[in-house]
Amino acid sequence: MPVIVAEKPGTCTAAGCGGRILRGELCWFEAATGTRHLEPACREASAGRRSNGRAGRCRCGAHVPPREGSLTLRETRRAGRHRKQWTVICARCS
Repeated sequence: MPVIVAEKPGTCTAAGCGGRILRGELCWFEAATGTRHLEPACREASAGRRSNGRAGRCRCGAHVPPREGSLTLRETRRAGRHRKQWTVICARCS
């Protein structure tokens, strides 16, 4: 997928990395996996945890505070429309 210039700092979402991505750094981005370093070790790694920036409810009904739990992306296409839906998963369910 595309190589972008990071507009704000964040963390690498590759499993086993979690390193910082600085503002202005070139990085790899996919909607489902998030930002990653350009190195092949990060780019080709399995998906790690995608951090949850907002409070939400898990599928089990538990309240998940911001920056706890993880997110998963589900993309659907119905009647010619493309829809992205983010699902919050608590630490107990993951």
